[in-house]
Amino acid sequence: MKILIHDERADALEFLMGSVVNYGYRAGIAKDGPGIMSMLTDERYDVVLANGSYEELDPGQRLQMKSLPAFIIGITEPKRGDEEKDPTVDLYLHRPFLASRLRLALGMPSVT
Repeated sequence: MKILIHDERADALEFLMGSVVNYGYRAGIAKDGPGIMSMLTDERYDVVLANGSYEELDPGQRLQMKSLPAFIIGITEPKRGDEEKDPTVDLYLHRPFLASRLRLALGMPSVT
């Protein structure tokens, strides 16, 4: 399985990349929201694992992202209960989360 990772926090990026590689998956790193779109256009990824960079994308790009065959996992800060869910995202992980929760989430996509 190939995973595209994006997180602005260096410590989180290190945790995500280390975990994904440790689980035996291949990974790429995107710099920002437009970088995610560019990488998804250039290569096929099974999962996108990213924190709220989707706000940088215009509605057309969000629709394009949702139409791609990637399972999208959004990473957010602790749940407040009043946040709006992004229709682009298939599953949310709320910080802080354990590596075991990440591994479970990565096992959820139905990838062909």
